[in-house]
Amino acid sequence: MASPQSGSTEDALRESERRYALAMEATTERLYDWDIESNALDVSKELNAIIGLAAGELSAEDWKECVHPDDFAAYRAALIQHFKGDAEKLTCEYRILRKTGDCIWIADHGICIRDDGGRAVRLIGAVRNITARKLAEQRLKTAQEHAERAQQQLVDALESISEGIVLFDRDDRIIVCNSNYRGYFAEAAGADVADMIRPGALFWDIMSAAQAKRMFPDIADEQFEAYIEQRKAMRRQPRESIEQHFADGRWLQINERKTADGGIASVYTDITELKRHQEALAEKTATLEALSGKLAKFVSPQVYDSIFSGEQNVEVASKRKKLTVFFSDIVDFTATADSLESEELTSLLNQYLTEMSKIALAHGATIDKFIGDAILAFFGDPESKGVKEDATACVRMAIAMQLRMRELQEDWWERGLDRTFELRIGINTGYCTVGNFGSQDRMDYTVVGNEVNLAARLQTRAEAGGILLAGETYSQVKDVVHAEQQSTLTLKGIPRPVQSYKVIGIYDDLLEEGRVIRHEQGGLQLTIDLGKLDSDAKELAIRVLEDAAAKLTE
Repeated sequence: MASPQSGSTEDALRESERRYALAMEATTERLYDWDIESNALDVSKELNAIIGLAAGELSAEDWKECVHPDDFAAYRAALIQHFKGDAEKLTCEYRILRKTGDCIWIADHGICIRDDGGRAVRLIGAVRNITARKLAEQRLKTAQEHAERAQQQLVDALESISEGIVLFDRDDRIIVCNSNYRGYFAEAAGADVADMIRPGALFWDIMSAAQAKRMFPDIADEQFEAYIEQRKAMRRQPRESIEQHFADGRWLQINERKTADGGIASVYTDITELKRHQEALAEKTATLEALSGKLAKFVSPQVYDSIFSGEQNVEVASKRKKLTVFFSDIVDFTATADSLESEELTSLLNQYLTEMSKIALAHGATIDKFIGDAILAFFGDPESKGVKEDATACVRMAIAMQLRMRELQEDWWERGLDRTFELRIGINTGYCTVGNFGSQDRMDYTVVGNEVNLAARLQTRAEAGGILLAGETYSQVKDVVHAEQQSTLTLKGIPRPVQSYKVIGIYDDLLEEGRVIRHEQGGLQLTIDLGKLDSDAKELAIRVLEDAAAKLTE
């Protein structure tokens, strides 16, 4: 018969086993009890369930088969380390293959019971399903790998670019940059400033340190704060590029753009060579402008403009064209010159030619040349407004010149000069040959032909202070210009008699001055030169007008 003490021990053991079973069912972890000597395995039903087995189906041998082959070596190593006593507890994470064909991650925590000799005889542990965490960790790891790979790709891409590249966050702190960007600061401001250029560095701190090293020679210290405020304003709404000069002589063009997160992407392009070319080009341009300005003094502005605009080639070539030719000369210039000192003569002649040139250019004349005191000019090439308009402009110019000459004469008389210049002018319209004459090395833009000679010959027959027109010119301007018909002229070198006309003035001007009465409309043409009517002529004019009025009222 068992002793009462033995019965109580058995009862206590059964109670302990019952409590153990309840604990295995109550815990959220899956518990197991492995008798190492007998290889018997006792697991909670929850552990069987997650593997997909019924209660009692899972043996120690089955457990080894359930461990994922890729994780078995690590699991076995963890067991051996604990059994040997090198690890106080079994701690291992590995995958379990389930009967359904998939696998889950578990965290295995256990502790062995040892015999008197210290040998592990029993392992009691708990298994927790950590699949969700492991999958999250795997996704995080994958994302980190992708991010690291993208970061490296970004760095590689930035390093492959020849410009300096830098990305800033919305607080103007560096996120990433390439070595070219850092190199600009290293070469112009030194290694200390370049070492500041790293992720997290504030751009404005770097700029201040660079200014202290005199990196920006064009920005004075007292202007630096204003410059920084200007740059900050530009970064808030980046539009135009910035050109910045560095102390090492380098010029950089800075282009900035806002990023989606409110930061700034800056691209620094080395434009040093471009700047040097621009400076060299500017110097050459200035030299060419100076030379061309000097050259313009030797040719007519119209010719100068047509050559430099490409409208006219610099080559020996000519064409036939209907032009109005102007020729002027000073009356008795030789006698006047003999009575003046050379300095006075030079001053008068230069003043005269300057004033006449201004008038000619104002009316659109092409000044061909100065022949001593004479002027040869023409209308109709290289620019023309039409034969009639060109002829009218020429006559208006001639009248303006004579008026200006009278003003100059008064000025010269007031200066005490007894003899001054008086001008004669001849004008003709006809077909001339105009263009570049000469050789490939030396040519002259001019006009030649009998019509040019005719203008020169008419000038010799004009009165001092007068203007003489050829018949063709008069036919073009008679509606605008009041002129008196002169006797037919026989001129040297001109094979035909020439009908000439003496210019009185422009009708509009004469009407305004009250010197003529003129009206043209339909069948009515009336012109009365009041300055030429004496008392008898006036009475005749009245009778003629009265007779005309009587006939109109019949």
